[in-house]
Order: sequence, then C-alpha cells, then structure tokens
Amino acid sequence: MKTILTLLTCFLILPLAGCQFIGTLYNVGDRTITILLDDRPFSQDMKDLKTNAALRKALIAKDSKFGIDIELTVFENVVLLNGALPTTELIETVVQTVWSHESVEKVINYIRLDTPSTYQAGEDAAISAKIRTQLSFTRGIKASNYKLTMENGTVYLMGITQNDAELNKVVSVIKNTAGVQDIVILTRFQDQTTSDR
Repeated sequence: MKTILTLLTCFLILPLAGCQFIGTLYNVGDRTITILLDDRPFSQDMKDLKTNAALRKALIAKDSKFGIDIELTVFENVVLLNGALPTTELIETVVQTVWSHESVEKVINYIRLDTPSTYQAGEDAAISAKIRTQLSFTRGIKASNYKLTMENGTVYLMGITQNDAELNKVVSVIKNTAGVQDIVILTRFQDQTTSDR
C-alpha cells in the first residue's frame, strides 16, 4: 500500500517538479530502488528492477558483505558488477550467483581484487551524484536514459544514447567533473537492439 501511495504521489508531483523519477519503488537492504522515465517499455524497466532485487537478495544470502561491497546495475538483462573483494574465490561466487538467475543474458564483471574501502565508496557516491545533477541540467541530454555507477574513480555508463552528439556531451560532463579518473562506456544507441550489442 505504501508503494502505491508513493507512486501516486510522485505522478501528481511530477508535472510540477519536472523530476525524472517516478518515485521510490522499494528498498533492498540499504539500497533504494527507483523507477526512471526512460525510452524503454515500462515492462522492461520493471523486469530490470525485479531482476536487480532478486540478485541482491541472492548475493546477501551468500554473504551479507556482498550487499555492501558489491554494486550491481541491471539494464536490459545485462548485469554490470562493480566493487572490490579481497579474494578471487569471493569474486567468482558473486559472478556465478548472478549468472544463475534465469533473466540474466550477460554479465560484465568489473569487480576489483582489493580490500573494500568505505571512504572511497562515499567519495564515489558524492561525485556520481554531482554528475547526475549536471547531466539533468545539460541541454541536449536525456539524463533519464542513462544509468551511472562510479567505483574507485571510474565511471561506468549504461543506457540509451540518442546519437553521437548526445554521447559526446555526456562524456564531456563526466570528464570535466573533479574526481573522475576514467570512463567505461557501455551504452547502446536508440535504434540499436539489445541483441546487436
């Protein structure tokens, strides 16, 4: 019931605020899952959210630390893994757990073999929030079409780009943000199907 009220409230506020979020859908651990208004069918958004929640639950069941040390992003059945773990065995456990979900078609593993740093995670979160704000207010960029994750100074960009000009603007915003060391582009173009990637 709370979920329905949250969604309805945001639908009413959306035209006035001009925000890109429909609202909070639910919480998984310490993560807040939101629905974005992007150019994909709503059913695909919902499928990604459902897969994301199921994967987080499965990872936490394996090891509660996975819920803190591992960031996962789901976009059109493709799962991006970020974070740091101290052993290759733990990384393999995460990857195998993600692959075991029936909806997952591809896993992009960027988990580093390292000791997780709470301080670095906080720094990355602050910088990525700044980038999202800048993207939202930059003309010619449909920010809701992008999913952005930052880990250890590297920005990982997933989503849909309209054309080369838009992508160049997005990359420019990210590169010109203090604290960004590298960018990994994992987007697709608007007219490109997921099977082409």
